[in-house]
Amino acid sequence: MQIRRSYHEYCGLAKALDLIGERWTLLLVRNLLLGPLRYSDLLRGLPGITTNLLAKRLREMEKAGLIEPMKAAPVAAGRSYRLTAIGAALEPAVHALGRWGWQWMERPAAGDHRSLEWLLVALRRRYRGGLDLTIELVADQVPYTIRASGPEVAIGRGTASSPDLRILGRGIDLATLFLEGRLPGSKSLSIEGTSSHLPALLAAFDRGDSPAR
Repeated sequence: MQIRRSYHEYCGLAKALDLIGERWTLLLVRNLLLGPLRYSDLLRGLPGITTNLLAKRLREMEKAGLIEPMKAAPVAAGRSYRLTAIGAALEPAVHALGRWGWQWMERPAAGDHRSLEWLLVALRRRYRGGLDLTIELVADQVPYTIRASGPEVAIGRGTASSPDLRILGRGIDLATLFLEGRLPGSKSLSIEGTSSHLPALLAAFDRGDSPAR
């Protein structure tokens, strides 16, 4: 691959930044860690990016071997993208940078965008282990699945087959559930299945680096 801009340093970090140092690139990786997304969903999931810049970044990432296009289902319009094995291998770096950045996190400022999906990516690194459950979260009518088995956890988009617990509600209330380890007030979440699994689910994720509230 011919790199458009380079630090021209014989260093692994410099080479990595040659490939992923452009604005929005790592955030695209973050958003694809939960599974493939259509172009329109990628655009919607990155408030502030323009359609021309998104198209440019996707071309660059595909050329670098970080992502690959997928044929959209007949009922879906547009092209979808997913991480390649090389792109998915960036997950530890995404988590390390996220953990490092949390030390400056406080209350959201006016105009800050929030997303349950970004929290779900963070939950992949916050998992403590010791859980053996399948959970389906339905946030604003969009399904996500948490599959935990001992020391391993998989979190992604999509429905779960015969989940042990199903939690439905607004994304902001589901975020409160995991960030604060408590059910939000006003019974804003609907719980289906064995509700006694809920304490174990919340205890399985670390909240020590949650932003100050």
